[in-house]
Amino acid sequence: MSSSWGHEVFCAADQRLNAVLAGYADETISARSYRLGSRAKRLDRWDQWRVSWVIVDLLFIWQDMLIQAKTGFRPAAGHCERAYASEVERLQLPPEYRP
Repeated sequence: MSSSWGHEVFCAADQRLNAVLAGYADETISARSYRLGSRAKRLDRWDQWRVSWVIVDLLFIWQDMLIQAKTGFRPAAGHCERAYASEVERLQLPPEYRP
């Protein structure tokens, strides 16, 4: 069992819930919230995804504080934006599958 086992299980549950909610099976709710919420932000609108983006970022503010405590710097991006970037960079994949 790896040290990230709990994280892997949480991500799998998150992806399953996202798929049940008609999202992509390999995308987390956080990444989806940023992807669709940023589209609404560009249009200067508030929809359910922009609202969920704000709520999820608030729920995971402890991650920002943990990153700041470890590095001394506050992360430039919030939780959802980091999750989206991780999807785009394919960091959620095992190293063998990454380009």
